[in-house]
Amino acid sequence: MLLAIDIGNTNIVIGLFEGKRLKDHFRMQSRHTMTSDEAGLLITQWISNMKCKNEDVDSAIICSVVPQLTTTFEIVARSYLGCIPTIVSNRLDLPVSIEIDQPDQIGADRIANAVAGYKKFGGPLIIVDFGTATTFDVVNKDGAYIGGIIIPGPETSMGELAKKAARLFEVRIEPPDSVVGKSTAGALKSGLFYGTVGQVDFIIEKILAETLFENTTIIATGGLAKGIETYSRHINLIEPTLTLEGLRMIEEINR
Repeated sequence: MLLAIDIGNTNIVIGLFEGKRLKDHFRMQSRHTMTSDEAGLLITQWISNMKCKNEDVDSAIICSVVPQLTTTFEIVARSYLGCIPTIVSNRLDLPVSIEIDQPDQIGADRIANAVAGYKKFGGPLIIVDFGTATTFDVVNKDGAYIGGIIIPGPETSMGELAKKAARLFEVRIEPPDSVVGKSTAGALKSGLFYGTVGQVDFIIEKILAETLFENTTIIATGGLAKGIETYSRHINLIEPTLTLEGLRMIEEINR
């Protein structure tokens, strides 16, 4: 079995694959001071809860945007599971080509998203990943990753607003009862939700106008993506485990 680890700035998502099937996955807070023993105990307990053994895991792959946690989870894979993990970068064999000015700067999670999106749906393709940052990844019909866009994620924006405005507070991103808020909470919720949807749709329209893509698949993923397709004019697919699927595909190619 394959252990796939996606380390982000806010959350870490861990999945266990049995062949091509995602057996299970879980999400935990990305705490930069986490030790390898803490992480190892969490993962091995989770594996045990699925009636599996550590020895059943024969490979691991990590994509990370937090360098100190990359090392932590490398140690977990080696010490607790007895395998040397694959670390995702643009230097691996990939089914997409990275055609940007500085390929070494592309996030490993964005590589995984592009791989899974292109392998599953072909191109052209736009992937919107809702996390700490909302990222837009653009892949053309020939499987070339040609660039993207990064903006603050909705929770990040909400958190910063709450910090800087004494009488405002954080709310969850979810559809409000009405566009016009009847309370401060309602106004914040409406602004956060419809502001996010409007921003995302506008950026997608700008991408389509510049690239002249036709018959484009537009996918949303990430922890905050659920339900967005109901309100967006352009997003037509939700793939909540796209990054994990990309990690599995990359590991298969580089095994």
